[in-house]
Amino acid sequence: MRLKLPITILTGFLWLALTITSEATDPFISEIVAANDKSLKDNFGEDSDWIELHNPGSEPANLLGWGLSDELESPLKWTFPDVSIPPGEFLLVHASGNNIADPRRPLHTSFRLSRAGEFLGLAKPDGNFADKYTPGFPALNDNQSYGVPMMEAPTEVIPVHSTFSYLTPASINAKEKWTETNFKLTSNWSSGRSGFGFEKSGSGIARSLIKTRISTTKRAIWLRKKFSIKNQNTLDYLILRIQFDDGFIAYLNGEKVATFNSIERPKYNSYATNDNRDLSFFDFDLTNYIRLLKPGENNVLAVHALNHRTERNQFFVMPTLLAGRITALDSTKQVFLSTPTPGRPNTSQSPPQPGDPVFSKQSGSFPSSISITIKPSVEGEIVRYTTDGSVPTSSSKKYTSAIRITNSTLVCARCFTADGYGGAPVTREYLQLASNVRKFSSNLPVVVIENFKGGTIPSDPYKNAHMSIYEPGEDGRTKLMNGPTLDTRVGIRIRGSSSLNRAKKAFAVEARDDFGDDRDISPLGMPEESDWILYAPYNFDRALIRNALVYELSNQIGRYAVRTRFCEVFVNTNGGALSYNDYVGVYSFMEKIKRDKNRVNINRLAPDDNSEPEITGGYIFKIDRPDPGDSGFSAGGQGIKWLEPKEDDITAKQSGYARGYLNTMYKNLSHTTKYRDYIDPLSWIDHHMLNEFTKNPDGLRLSTYFFKDRNKRVEYGPVWDFDRTMGCDDDGRAANPVGWSGSYIHGWWSRVMRNKSFKELYAQRWGEVRGSVMTEKNIFSIIDEWEELLDESAKRNFTKWRLVNSKTGFQTEIKQLKTWISGRLTWMDTQFDSIPSPLLSVTEGAALPGFQLGVRAQSDEVYYTTDGTDPRMPNGDINPKAIRLGEAETEPIIPINSEWKYLDTGTKLDRVDWTAIEYDDTEWKRGKAELGYGDGDEATAVDRGSEPSSKFHTTIYFRKEFQMGESIDKSLLIKLLRDDGAAVYLNGRELFRSNMKAGTIRYATYAIKRNPSKDSRIFFPYFIDVPKFKAGKNVFAVEVHRGSRSDKDLSFNFVASALDSSGIPITIDKTSTITVRAKSSETWSAPTTASIVISPSAALKVTELMF
Repeated sequence: MRLKLPITILTGFLWLALTITSEATDPFISEIVAANDKSLKDNFGEDSDWIELHNPGSEPANLLGWGLSDELESPLKWTFPDVSIPPGEFLLVHASGNNIADPRRPLHTSFRLSRAGEFLGLAKPDGNFADKYTPGFPALNDNQSYGVPMMEAPTEVIPVHSTFSYLTPASINAKEKWTETNFKLTSNWSSGRSGFGFEKSGSGIARSLIKTRISTTKRAIWLRKKFSIKNQNTLDYLILRIQFDDGFIAYLNGEKVATFNSIERPKYNSYATNDNRDLSFFDFDLTNYIRLLKPGENNVLAVHALNHRTERNQFFVMPTLLAGRITALDSTKQVFLSTPTPGRPNTSQSPPQPGDPVFSKQSGSFPSSISITIKPSVEGEIVRYTTDGSVPTSSSKKYTSAIRITNSTLVCARCFTADGYGGAPVTREYLQLASNVRKFSSNLPVVVIENFKGGTIPSDPYKNAHMSIYEPGEDGRTKLMNGPTLDTRVGIRIRGSSSLNRAKKAFAVEARDDFGDDRDISPLGMPEESDWILYAPYNFDRALIRNALVYELSNQIGRYAVRTRFCEVFVNTNGGALSYNDYVGVYSFMEKIKRDKNRVNINRLAPDDNSEPEITGGYIFKIDRPDPGDSGFSAGGQGIKWLEPKEDDITAKQSGYARGYLNTMYKNLSHTTKYRDYIDPLSWIDHHMLNEFTKNPDGLRLSTYFFKDRNKRVEYGPVWDFDRTMGCDDDGRAANPVGWSGSYIHGWWSRVMRNKSFKELYAQRWGEVRGSVMTEKNIFSIIDEWEELLDESAKRNFTKWRLVNSKTGFQTEIKQLKTWISGRLTWMDTQFDSIPSPLLSVTEGAALPGFQLGVRAQSDEVYYTTDGTDPRMPNGDINPKAIRLGEAETEPIIPINSEWKYLDTGTKLDRVDWTAIEYDDTEWKRGKAELGYGDGDEATAVDRGSEPSSKFHTTIYFRKEFQMGESIDKSLLIKLLRDDGAAVYLNGRELFRSNMKAGTIRYATYAIKRNPSKDSRIFFPYFIDVPKFKAGKNVFAVEVHRGSRSDKDLSFNFVASALDSSGIPITIDKTSTITVRAKSSETWSAPTTASIVISPSAALKVTELMF
């Protein structure tokens, strides 16, 4: 049953709740709605799903540290703040994904509920579940609630098809007070059985529903029904259950109690404000109006039914009234509930829910014709269906025999009970294929957009269509005759600004459900969302991969960028069978930039967030051309546009806060220390670096995004739009790999680039990423993989779009791209140094002979000169005059290929303090590194797992005991080989994580990403300034995690050395200019210098290191 409930959350129901008897004592999940559609608005004004908890105990239930989760293995996925549920009362949590755990505000989980059904649990702070829906709650329709019944089955106060007094009003009736209990019926009122209305020929209202026909010229009906109530003071709930087409206002004893599709003050001849084609019963909670009831016969339900101006072929209304009592509560009984009641005692079990229609064939393709059958999953139910894309109602065509399909068709079916209850609609697309695509085959996924002769796709608004995604089968080939892995209704429009008029169109795609609402989908393995983009590389990017490459690099360096998947696309808008004429080439199916836990993961800013701390964050801004109707604002001399919240939704106080913050930020960008109070410098550097690496001519002045989260600084990103970069065609601004782009110091960058501290950090960051993600080897490995992947489809793309030679042009473009990148990296290396510069105890001064200049570096390879020359030669070699520092000062702790204890049994140590010194690991196995499985080159092959349900162990645990003597104050250098991710602990304290997410790490936690093959052999260096060794026994503990469910290998090796934490000294006996650089592999840090004047009579005698 699809319900529309205008409910207000009420407090003060303690008198009602306390009458519920229960053996349960812990709070439990009492009710959920997983497909909310206006049953409850959250504090953002949106229809987020919701979870209701009930405290059946006699004492307040404090939930601090309790958790809600939609994952059985992560019971504390979202945890409660310090909130309590009073005895016998309820607490609502919005399952919106907004992640708000502030006791002063409405609560929002970090996850959303799936209307298809899933696990849901309420856990205590120790991780044990107090209540759970396992294996999961069932699939739910719009506004359908599921939970623990608290009411008895309802009594039909006014049954279906009861006799009402009715009138089709005219102007003479306009001033009559016909809703009042004491209204005297006049002679023009008639009497008839409920089910009032009309149907014109072919309109399709089920004839059995209409019991009293009215004139087809009428737009309104007035209904009155007197009814009796016995013992109304003992009633606990009251429900109006009504079918209607198209709107109504209901009155109980003269007071308005429910309304739908009506203006605030309707006249006798008003129209409904919208068309309602769903003739299922709608339930409206009237419990708060029980107070209006009177004993005996003197009660009146009055209904003003309204037809819609544009829907004059049918008109219908049939109201019923239900009432009931509270029942004994069984918290273990979970059923479909008759009416959602957020924050209030639940209603009774709903009538039996219609099942889903069962199609004989799933969505798919066919050559010339196909026959399908549909049957109800519950015997006795009626199947109704449509072939025009609309959702079936109780008046739609009844299924009686097989449907023969000879054209591409969207079939939507729905089961109905005998009394008109409608179940969830089920849609199948049957796509007719022309002969020239029936054997089409690709190694890429294929996306088909079909709008059933809907015509050209516009740039605005979205147009209805259907999207099917086909993926490679076991043979690695995608074939259209094999059927899609995902198909959904969508809204689609052409997207882009300067690219709007290209022959090859890019599209914005909005996944929708059968009712036209947003629907989250998870295409091609990406996290679920409703908004997606089909990006079309065209004349600028003939290598087809520029955008995807930069987004991949951004994600690898730890800055979120949209996820992408390559695909081939067909778009059919002119009807007929899908043919090769509808082929439009190679695309990137990718995410849209928006606030989301899996995209730009920031707090949501509500309209009432107008004071601190809430007002301080939740903003996404862009520097770009405005969207239609937007004007943007200016701050810090920069024109800015609102992205989230939207310009129409931002409040004056929020706008004022954002402007003020950005203005102050701008003033401090050039200050060497204060700028850090306002910006996250590394995010700014990464964003600028990727735009400059690609020499993006539009970067930083257009297609630029930045955001500010709550109580945080401004961060740049995500990066966006790189088709005109890296030596592209048809735009010469990025042709030369030498030199900065024209946007290098655009806007705010001109100010922050004058900041010495910022530029030094920039140089260090460049060196850091150049030693890892931004190596030519890594970048080329990505390109080479994609060149092989796209080799076949690129030929088809360039046969369609004749921009290059279809046989060889793609390889030529890839080669040109790699040549440009190689030159660009070489040039940028001359602009930056690579790893953090060493720290010196002093940088200038006079001292006595024998002065000890302290040096600290985040590397075990440090070189210095004393004559002012650079330890690094221009070609990157070591200066022959340079002296290597501190080789003897490194104290090995754990040599490479050492023996480790390990646990490879698949045992989960989530609740065990296994990293502590005192943990008993005597039963663990022993083996020499390299340890792991899956590669075949391990010194010790650990058990990879053998259970069918978990073929490969996700996590292997390692421990290594060692002794420390007088070196406990030293720093620590660790070199870690890990495939894919690891967390490292010393004496029970976490030192660092490598390729692992923040938050709690469990046995089932995967690494952030899988290692490329080249990274599986790398020892990643980590410098720990104050490791906190203990005298005597110490223990390193390491947990290594694989990268995904499909990952089939895991590797581990480890080297640890102690460094002098007080700084390695350089003895200076004569006046010198000391120049120091750190070196790691072929990468050098920026130089650091100290000018020391040595004199026996020096006024300054330096006697200690002064870091």
